[in-house]
Amino acid sequence: MKIHVFFGVLTVVLLVIVIGSRRREAFTFDDVVGMARGMAVSDYMSAVPVLPKELRELNYDQHRDIRWRDEYTLWRREGLPFQARFFHPGYIFDRSVDIYYEVADKSFERLRYSPEFFNYGKNAFRQRIPDTVGYAGFRIHYPINKPEVLDEVFVFLGASYFRAVPKDLIYGPSARGLAWDTAVEKKKEEFPVFTKFWLRRPERFGKHMIIYALLESRSVTGAYHFTIEPGAETRMHVKAVLFFRKEGEHVGYAPLTSMYWYAENTSNTFGDFRPEVHDSDGLLMQRGNDEWVWHPLAWSRQLQLNSFEDDHPKGFGLLQRDRDFNHYQDLEALYHKRPSIWVQPVGGFDKGAVRLVQLPTKDEFQDNVVAFWTPYEAPPLLSPVEVEYVLRWLGDASDLPPVGRCISTRVDDQDKPYYRHFFLEFLGGPLAQLKPGETPYADVSSSTGAAITEIKVEWNDFNKTWRVSFYASTPESKKPNELACKLLWNGEAMTETWSYTWMP
Repeated sequence: MKIHVFFGVLTVVLLVIVIGSRRREAFTFDDVVGMARGMAVSDYMSAVPVLPKELRELNYDQHRDIRWRDEYTLWRREGLPFQARFFHPGYIFDRSVDIYYEVADKSFERLRYSPEFFNYGKNAFRQRIPDTVGYAGFRIHYPINKPEVLDEVFVFLGASYFRAVPKDLIYGPSARGLAWDTAVEKKKEEFPVFTKFWLRRPERFGKHMIIYALLESRSVTGAYHFTIEPGAETRMHVKAVLFFRKEGEHVGYAPLTSMYWYAENTSNTFGDFRPEVHDSDGLLMQRGNDEWVWHPLAWSRQLQLNSFEDDHPKGFGLLQRDRDFNHYQDLEALYHKRPSIWVQPVGGFDKGAVRLVQLPTKDEFQDNVVAFWTPYEAPPLLSPVEVEYVLRWLGDASDLPPVGRCISTRVDDQDKPYYRHFFLEFLGGPLAQLKPGETPYADVSSSTGAAITEIKVEWNDFNKTWRVSFYASTPESKKPNELACKLLWNGEAMTETWSYTWMP
């Protein structure tokens, strides 16, 4: 009897040890937070690896010729709904990232690198690539359009950049983990980078995927938790715990990056046959007081910087409103199918400002638009700062905004200098409830003192919109002028507020 009791107790003890060991092996988001906290109090060590010369000197086409072999796709054999493929380092992607994937009991295994995983195309240096080069990033596939087809739905590649697509659209603007001193005069922008990723194993019939990431730079470290659900609208729930080593003049939460070259508000198409070229055509904001503000993007010869102060904003984003192919005429880039990105704050967005940076550009090949939220007060040093928000990657959405929206901005140059004629088209929302013969009132103003004259509101029966036109003039000065317009009925706003920076 005593022997049976002894072995029974021994069995229980061994089970406790095994279970405890498994629990110790389990890896959670708290472990990533702990890594970021420990790194923040240590000296920064750049994690840039030294790539072989053959990889450093690759051009765009040569790097693109290195392709992942589908048979090595992560979770393909298991037939899981989310499957991962990986990018080879080289060209401008000179950093390798450590990638781990969940195997069992919430434990993770490091993804090994092998040249066997890639087809190098016309590149002839495969045998000279060491097994230590690692990966530049990864992409995730999921059946977003057809049940039998695994489409590429989001990608993490380069610094802290990532992109996603909703159903029926293609890649366009990007998001980043964090912006640091973007467009700060006489200061070089710092680019925090994701250096480690942990890919949680998706469920067999799961509709979302979880990813952890570790962010590093000279000034900040951070742990990121992404819950990603692809669909008609692809959503990313982002939680970040940040540790700041030093103060920055402008910390940017939820930064978005896009491209704008020209559109109907630009007087020049630069000799291009296409009427418009852009990934996004405006910045939309829902302020803390529920006012909706639409700021069309614009081309300029110099940097443009706008700061929209607010307290607890409801949301902001870079939108592609114009979905008419005829306005682009591009059979390859398909700009009419680029997604919009909307940031919906959950926590950490208190008093501060949405900052919009627009850089001059001569072509469509460089992102030149950045938008992000910057807090009014600098984050405390070495203490955890929690930021949480939802990224919505979408086409058209009736709630953005639910009121009437400005669908086009046209600017007519005049013979007289410092003088412009503006034409705006408003559509939808409460405007649709106006009865025949009822005309809304246009509230047009300038916070910088530009003179506004000859305001006119007309019904445009051809496209069922309300057209607002007016002249704006300013003294002989090249300083930017801020203009605003909204339509009212019985003193109530029927539309969003159109906001525009006119550069005379």
